[in-house]
Amino acid sequence: MRRNVILICGLVLGIMRLCVWPSIAAIATEPTPHNPVDVRDFGAVADGVTDCLPAIQRALDQVVATGGVVSFPASDKPYLVRGTIQVRTSDTVLAGAGATIKLADGVANGTRQQRTTESQVHVIHIAGTSEKPVQRVQLLGLAIDANIYQQADYYNPRAVVTEYASQVLVRDVKILRAFVGLDFGAGSSHCEARDCVIEDWTEDAFDASGDADKGSGAVTRHITFVRCHARNAPNSTGNAWEIEDGVRHIRVVDCSVCNVPRGNAFGIRNHWTAGPVDVSRDIELRRVRITAVGGKYGIYSHSAPRDQFPQNRLVDVRLYDVVCEAPVLFYGPLERVEIEGGRFGALHFGWDYGAKNRPEPGGARPLQETHVRIRNTRVNHLDLNATAGEFTLQNVLVFARGEQGRPQALRIRGGAGRVRIVNCTMTGARNAGLDLRQGAAPQIVNSIIWGNAVAFRVMNSRGTLSHCCIQGGVPETLEDQGANFSDDPLFISGAYGPCYLASASIGQDAASPCVDAGSELAAFTGLDEWTTRSDNLADTGTVDVGFHHRREPPRKP
Repeated sequence: MRRNVILICGLVLGIMRLCVWPSIAAIATEPTPHNPVDVRDFGAVADGVTDCLPAIQRALDQVVATGGVVSFPASDKPYLVRGTIQVRTSDTVLAGAGATIKLADGVANGTRQQRTTESQVHVIHIAGTSEKPVQRVQLLGLAIDANIYQQADYYNPRAVVTEYASQVLVRDVKILRAFVGLDFGAGSSHCEARDCVIEDWTEDAFDASGDADKGSGAVTRHITFVRCHARNAPNSTGNAWEIEDGVRHIRVVDCSVCNVPRGNAFGIRNHWTAGPVDVSRDIELRRVRITAVGGKYGIYSHSAPRDQFPQNRLVDVRLYDVVCEAPVLFYGPLERVEIEGGRFGALHFGWDYGAKNRPEPGGARPLQETHVRIRNTRVNHLDLNATAGEFTLQNVLVFARGEQGRPQALRIRGGAGRVRIVNCTMTGARNAGLDLRQGAAPQIVNSIIWGNAVAFRVMNSRGTLSHCCIQGGVPETLEDQGANFSDDPLFISGAYGPCYLASASIGQDAASPCVDAGSELAAFTGLDEWTTRSDNLADTGTVDVGFHHRREPPRKP
């Protein structure tokens, strides 16, 4: 009997370990509104003049002793602090809808060259130790003004920093004028920011950053940002989101970046350092919107060269239903890159960052040992350095926007046998639909190359085509594997944009020759739940050639 009990307990503990991230995240999002401890009772005055830091620390001490919530009553003027609010104990809540905590002028002066933990100035610092992390801390409803423009020769201030902390919830918090806004830093785990806004930062708005590149080797795990927004940062030349240096399992969901004229939106990378093991993995952006970003890239992600930095790598980056008109760049060995859905300006793969003052990417940096999959996606330009890695493009619309857009829809350099293109449409290029050079040899199936100045420009390259609609027919330099044709696809517009296929059955003048012209059943390709028709009917039977649009959901009664 005792043996059975031990086996059952072991099974339960194993299941708990498998479910640990969702369960702890759920615990972290539970508010704790009972027993308010008013900071004014300890001498805080919301007048923008009085130093409230000693009073706030006394209120925190009171909460440690008796429990409760450190409460900041709403006020038109801020609670000024002439130093960092230190949160060092678990089960602590700071709450204050309508209240602002502001860092005093000059508190961070002269910290640029002082990069130790002791010298750094933050507004709120939530930190335990590697042996005893602080747990279940919540910041609710506050506004935090880091007052960056009234600091001189600064390396900081950051508004909110967590280190060696778990189950931290930052909810309904607004951060203004910070060097860095909210940093889930070294040793943080199972933390969440929800419904937060950061404006007018100078370096980064949101960070998920480990310390694996430094001596501590601390890793940051299971960090989630939900409905968080970085916006209106005219002076930032950094990133709205920085994800770096030993992070695992990062989720950015329903978030946005807007009006950042000089900075990037997302930097997903490790610094190139040797020595301690520095591995970042499993980073996902889902339903993120990036608009009015004028820095070099909307999103860039790279890993260090493994021959130079064998213990430093970043792997497994995924973008789901992301909208980003600014350029996106991936390079270095990332093992897996997956883009599903969404809309993009230019996607560059296999080129380095390049000069900051020039818009184009830099030199070749192949995606060695990397599988890239792009599916159900719309983009204005695709640029593949396929000399390494493997690339699958499935159901991609490359719409190059004519004279106002790109000279090529899809550009491929190198990559014999490395690129497969299935059910894609390439149109609108003012030069070539596909530009193939330096030994490129894509396999192209069930695709449309039409409406470009020329379909192909080929130099020292080859490739195969089957069941494709090609303006001007298959070039002599490429291999015709059968069932290709050169009839006008009869594009029309529909609910989700251009490049639907005409259908006589719904009263249009003619039926597109691309309907039912593919190589296999639509169900085999997964496109039987998508449509090429403006009347929203799913593709049935043999798959239609070219890009398929998502179907409009049924209207609610």
